[in-house]
Amino acid sequence: MADLRTAVGGLELDHPLVLASGPLSWNGEAIVRAYCAGASAVVTKTISRRAATQPVPHLVRVGGGVLNAERWSDLDSAQWIKREIPLAKDAGVPVIASVGLEPADVEALAAALEEAGADALEVVSYDEATLPGLVDAAVRRVRIPVFAKLSANGRDLVGTARACVERGTSALTVIDSVGPALRIDPRTRRPLLGATAGWLSGPAILPIALHAVAAVRQAVAVPVIGTGGVEDADTAVEMLLAGACAVGICSGALVHGLDLFRRLRGDLSDRLDEFGLTSIEDAVGAARWEEARGVRMGFDEVACIHCEACVRVCPYQARRSPADVGEACRECGLCVSVCPAGALVWEGRG
Repeated sequence: MADLRTAVGGLELDHPLVLASGPLSWNGEAIVRAYCAGASAVVTKTISRRAATQPVPHLVRVGGGVLNAERWSDLDSAQWIKREIPLAKDAGVPVIASVGLEPADVEALAAALEEAGADALEVVSYDEATLPGLVDAAVRRVRIPVFAKLSANGRDLVGTARACVERGTSALTVIDSVGPALRIDPRTRRPLLGATAGWLSGPAILPIALHAVAAVRQAVAVPVIGTGGVEDADTAVEMLLAGACAVGICSGALVHGLDLFRRLRGDLSDRLDEFGLTSIEDAVGAARWEEARGVRMGFDEVACIHCEACVRVCPYQARRSPADVGEACRECGLCVSVCPAGALVWEGRG
């Protein structure tokens, strides 16, 4: 059985599946509930000097993920310090306190959050240019690890990561939700959310998150919590292979329930065993980036269920049947990716 233990910036975890900041960690009881459901650690909703007012509605499931117009925590910071974090710590939860959104917020709250029992801080800003300043404000005021949450919405993800590391961050969370994004109800002609713009999370942003994790991990030496789109063991493994040593999950647990953590923990161990990986450490950053050579498309006639999905999607009209490919084929791979039976495969890619 694969060893699932991992460490993030000095924080030792039984396994890599962390509840990311969001609605499921809105107060102390919710944090405890997530931990009891199987999360190895919990990141609080983002705490600021001023409590947020949420638009109504501010969460909606859309194709490919979740659209949200949710702001930071609507609880007063004093309540987090006096009640919510101590309640979670009394239950034994490893708590990462999310704090932002300006340097002045971190200056005012960092030390008090540490005193309340937070095991680490995660600083958050909606402006990437100010994020290194938040890291600086935090590391000068606390002894616990300071993480920085990066967004793919900015212009310089890697540059911001480097600047945060230079200021003393112990780890990086990569990435936040993506946007701005919009969906409209055609019946009412109004946005689905109670705001004119929202932010997208869930499976639709997984490729963006994986690319960001890989880019950051190759640029800096600190650990990465890969966050964005993980809902099953295979995508969790992908996040590890890209370079994350822990995996943040929010939308998956929102949509499928907190029991997702317990299921994923067992499935992750099984999948690592299947892939010949004996530990999280073995998996982290183990993706192979060299160009594949000698690859060719193969066809397994026994596995084929003759659904002809491959024929329908061929953009060059080269595939006349599952077994018959004409000269117009460009080996684009779309047919392989849509085959539900695994009858079309890439050979020589191992």
